[in-house]
Amino acid sequence: MAKRQTFADKAAKKAQTVDCPVCKEHFQYIRHVKAVKTESGAWKYKSRNMGVCKCNQKEVYG
Repeated sequence: MAKRQTFADKAAKKAQTVDCPVCKEHFQYIRHVKAVKTESGAWKYKSRNMGVCKCNQKEVYG
């Protein structure tokens, strides 16, 4: 039988963070959704997870 995990155990875990090699800031991960028109004229949505930091914030948010 598995050990029950308490809230204190969850809060004590170290968060997995990735730093940007350029600006040394933590990435904030977002889901980027883009509308794309296909050859047949229909619209599709392409989505991907991406990390946003200080250096690429203007490119992602416009």
